[in-house]
Amino acid sequence: MALVISWSTFVTLRVLGLVLTVFRLAYRIWLGRFWIEDAWAGVAFLCGVAAFTSCWTYTEAGKRMGEEGVISFWVYSFTFPSVVWASRAVRQSILFSIVRIVYATQHLRRLMFCLAGLFLGFWAGLVAQKAWHYGHNTSWYHTTGKVHILMTQPMIMFELITDCLSDTILIILPLRLLWSLRLPKRQKRMILAIFSSSIIVTIISIFRGVCQISKYITVLALTTDFEAALSLLVCNLLVVVTLLYRIISSCGCGRLDLYR
Repeated sequence: MALVISWSTFVTLRVLGLVLTVFRLAYRIWLGRFWIEDAWAGVAFLCGVAAFTSCWTYTEAGKRMGEEGVISFWVYSFTFPSVVWASRAVRQSILFSIVRIVYATQHLRRLMFCLAGLFLGFWAGLVAQKAWHYGHNTSWYHTTGKVHILMTQPMIMFELITDCLSDTILIILPLRLLWSLRLPKRQKRMILAIFSSSIIVTIISIFRGVCQISKYITVLALTTDFEAALSLLVCNLLVVVTLLYRIISSCGCGRLDLYR
């Protein structure tokens, strides 16, 4: 029963993340301010839909795996990291959100594009490792029950290190750049808190790595779904929260126009 409740909760979170992404994209297009970080959020949405669908078909197939289970496993294995990285979509979206908020000098823009390239390299490295590990020996296609193959320990460590490194960058960089920004303290604290929410994804990622190393398969599946759902939510926090802030404060005091 607890497992069913947990699964339902994670499905709800994932659907909420997808719905918020659609709202965010529609809102940005309506404002006429659709930019690079919104495009990355769109990539995250497409990967999220593919991951959700493949996870559903994999679960519904039960033990009658066959070709359907193999295809679902392959699709989910690549779309899950792509939700979080998607070509590092969620992290790319957060990265370019920083450029929009702060005064972007030429040097800062170069730095952001270099970091974006670094994130793309991390994603490509993980995908390449998965493709080789899953494809060079296909004996796992014919296992009894649900088809599944675990990542090797070096792959897990690579994913964990790159996750932690990229999230650390996305936490420290906004703190450094936004600290000197002239804003009312309440607004500044809110923006910094939104960017710092990446640390929650990092904690979940570390826990997922521990589950992978320890081979806690049931907990690993739930943790993976939770991380994907949370990544989509974090990706859209800045747009949604600042919109709510403007609506709430429209009756009187200072409005937050940074992300309009």
